[in-house]
Formats: sequence, structure tokens, C-alpha cells
Amino acid sequence: MTVPHRFPSLIEGPTQTIIIAGTGLSAPNAPVLEGLEINLKRIADTLGISVDNPGADDYFYDLAEAVLEQLVDNGKTDSESRLWLVEKLGMLDDRIWFGEIGLPLSGNTPRHRAIARFAVENRLRAIISLNWDALLETALDSVGLAEEPDAPPRPWQVTAYARIIEDMDLPCLGKPNVFPVIKPHGCVRNLEQVWQKFRSSGTITHVTFKLKKTELANLPPEQRKIIDLKVQCCVAECPLIAVGWKASEKYLRDIIIKTAKDVQHPSCDAFTLISSSWYPKTGSNGTYHDDIATAYGKNRLEAFVKVCKSGHPTHDDIFLWLQALYAMNRLTATSIDPQKTKLQQIIQQLEQPCFDHPILNWVDRWLPSWVRLCWRAGVMSGTNPHTGLRIESWDIPIIPRDVHVPLGCMSQERRDLQAAAKLLVILVDTPYRFKFDKYPGGLWCDEERCLYLPLPLWQGVAKPADLAALKPLVEDWHGLGFIQNIRLVCLDTEDVQPDRALCQQLEAQVRQLMRSVRFALGDAVSWASLENMKGDPHATVA
Repeated sequence: MTVPHRFPSLIEGPTQTIIIAGTGLSAPNAPVLEGLEINLKRIADTLGISVDNPGADDYFYDLAEAVLEQLVDNGKTDSESRLWLVEKLGMLDDRIWFGEIGLPLSGNTPRHRAIARFAVENRLRAIISLNWDALLETALDSVGLAEEPDAPPRPWQVTAYARIIEDMDLPCLGKPNVFPVIKPHGCVRNLEQVWQKFRSSGTITHVTFKLKKTELANLPPEQRKIIDLKVQCCVAECPLIAVGWKASEKYLRDIIIKTAKDVQHPSCDAFTLISSSWYPKTGSNGTYHDDIATAYGKNRLEAFVKVCKSGHPTHDDIFLWLQALYAMNRLTATSIDPQKTKLQQIIQQLEQPCFDHPILNWVDRWLPSWVRLCWRAGVMSGTNPHTGLRIESWDIPIIPRDVHVPLGCMSQERRDLQAAAKLLVILVDTPYRFKFDKYPGGLWCDEERCLYLPLPLWQGVAKPADLAALKPLVEDWHGLGFIQNIRLVCLDTEDVQPDRALCQQLEAQVRQLMRSVRFALGDAVSWASLENMKGDPHATVA
């Protein structure tokens, strides 16, 4: 496949991007309208309600509006009616809506994980999620962002996120470290909190659960909220990536079209749709994606990245590719000149999406683990950008397992990235020798049945170095018994002989982490040189 551009605003430019997340981003890991429609039809039948045109695109919203109106006619308030419907639809009982089941053990999918990392990297201005599920929030949790206000200090900009559902939530964005997840249609986490309060106290606050056809069409001026102006502001300032969004919400479509026409974004990626379908259809609601693209001065060929519901490319494929592009740009920017040529060769191979390239797994699984290991080991250090106070290495989190330390948006010399580039240059000629996704943080060689484990051995690092960042990864290494050997690799930015005492200290830590007698004693754990990584059996062992 080909893509119309390489997302320069997201990957390399000073401009941030916003994402609109539709149901296509969550599918198939969260329920979609087809599943809810069955339950809604059952509820409507019980209430004696029927709506014409079953199977129409907006049938669910028509039926929901009829149900809510009848509940209000029968004496419930609007908020009581919406909360009652949430509970009857089973959304609070089915924990798949909360991202607590139906996901990998890491708590995220590749697409959600990459988006969450882009948030930490400060490449996104905001996410506007039209989904009721909490899969995005779960992914943000999994990369180490705390939900405001419980954010500990970190030596990078974005350390927390806030769900913006109502105008009253907007003050949370007054702090520079908080990333906004704007959910104008509601959120199951919020709905559960309201439901629990209602059950315990009998009182009910305002319920945001937007699903009426009329409220998704035209928004009367008296119903415009500050949150809608926040959305408009984001659209005015940033290029827009829409993911799995059908654009059927006319009120939002109108906001985007008007704002885009007023602002006239000049970038080639001013508007991009990543989705399985482009909707040009004309009807009473007007056209969908065609009108949005036209407002940005684009057409379908310039704005559409088509993904597949089965086969490749998927949403996961696209975001792993984008993540790899971003990481390669960061490595190239920090590397020394002799390495840049090799790195540029890899970037050229990623000019268009190539979903089986091993660099995607190297960036997704090994590189974040290595960067986290370097910061925790004391190789890297930094200060809180908001207070100027030093952040000690032991304050760098190691859980959850996908905690992300940014590759960019920090000004100090990135020796961790320089060392990673040095390793990648070694691997680039034999990229398929290792599997990078089998053991996160390690490089697995099937042929040798050997796990290579690069460790940071900088000269002058405070001793003892801390390898605690390996612990959650080792705990996830199921079936350690079939690993024949573990080779520890000294990885530094300088071509100097590693300090023997430091090597012995790190080797002892690794042996202690391995929950197997085989690796606690004996020569099953030993040292290898970078030349060994090339597959040269005669290379000198470190």
C-alpha cells in the first residue's frame, strides 16, 4: 500500500497534532454499536417502542432517543433516564468497556500503546475520543501517565492526563504537565462513578451520555459549552488525524469544517483519515469525509490511509510504523556522523509502511526497555522541567511494564539513544537474526537458543548501578527453561574496555533476577562483545 504522506507534523515538526478517535480505533477490543443495538432493541421492545428503518446507519441513535424520551415522559429526569439506560445496556457490568479484560496482559494494543507514547513524547496536543470505552485511558495508564492530580514528578513534560467530559473538568488543564483526553460523548469510568454515588446516596449529578440522534446532529447555541470551544481551539491550532471515525456527528463535523476553512492549515498532513472506509455519501446530513477534506484543501487521495478489518494493514500496523519513523528520526538526530548513513538506510526502507520489517518490533519492544534501563541505572539523569529540581534515578518508575521514558522533548545529551543507535548499526546488516518481540528488553536468537541482553556500562556511572528496570520484564519471560544461554553485552557510547568490577556487579544482579538455578550459577550466563552480535563465531568475547 501507499500513504499520501509521512505524517511530518506528528513525526518530526515543531507542530503538535490532535487525534479524533472513533469506534474503529477500539474495535474489536471493545463493543461497538452493533452489539449494543441488540440490547437496546430488547429494552425498547419491553417499553413497547418501535422505530422505522432498522438497519439504517442512524437506527441506534433514533431508537435511543425514543427510549430516553419515553423514560422522561414516565417521570424520570434526563440524567436518571441516561443512567438507567447505561445500566440496562450492561455497560457497567461488562469490564471489556473499561479495558480490564479482552486486552493483552500489558493492558494495551499496539495502536493504543503507540498513541499513548506519542502523548508522553508531547507530539499530541489532545485526543478527542468519541468512544464511551476507556481503552485509551488504560493505555495511558500502562505507559506511566497518572490521571490528574496524582502525577509524581518526572524529568519530562507530560506526566498526567485528564478526562475532559464537562466544562467543570477544564481547570485540570491549567497545569502544563497534563495531557487532555476530551470525551464530549461521555466515558464509562465517569458513568460508573455517578452510578456508585447514586446507589450509595440516592443523589444524581449531571450525566453525560450522548447518544440521541438530535444531539449528535445540530448543537443549538444555548447548548454550546466551553468544552466545544476547546475542541474548536485544538482544531484551529493543529493538524488533525482521525482514526476509525465515520464523521457521522454533524455538530462536530460542522465545527471542524468551519474552523478548517477559517484557519487554512498549510501542511500536507493538515487532515488525515486512518480508517477502513471513506464516507463520501450524500444525504440529509450532507457529505461526510469529502466535506472535511475539502475544507482543508485536500481530497481523498491526499488524506486517506486505508486499513483492513482482516489482513494488512491494520490500525496496529500503521501506528507501529509511525512509532518506528519517529524513533528513527530521534536516533538519527542524536547519533554521530558515521552512524547516520546506516540509520538513513533504515529510514528509507520505512518510506512507505512495511509491516514485517524487524525494526518495528525493535522500536516497540526493545528500545523503550533499553531507555528505561539507562535512566534507572543512573546513566541518564534529569530535572523536573516545572520546578528545576533534580529527579534521582531511583525515582524513574519501572512499573507498569510499558512505562515510557520519552525519546524526545528533553534537551540533554541522549547517551542512551546514541548507544541504541550504535547497536542498531551493528544489527542492520543481519536484521532478521534476532527476534525483538519475544523477550522485551532482550534480543533472542533462535539459531543459538540464546538471549542477548545489552546492559549500560558507562564509565563513571555511580555504583552500584540499578538494574531493577529489568525485573518486570524478567517476570514476564515465561518458559525460561528453553533458553540455552544468556549473553550479556556491554553497550556504551565509547569504544573503551568495560570496567571489570562493574561487569561483575551487573552480572550478579542479572543472575539474581533469573528465577532458575541454571542461570544463578555456572557459565549459562556469560559476556559477549558487539562483534558477537553480528554472528561471527570467532569474535572476541568481552
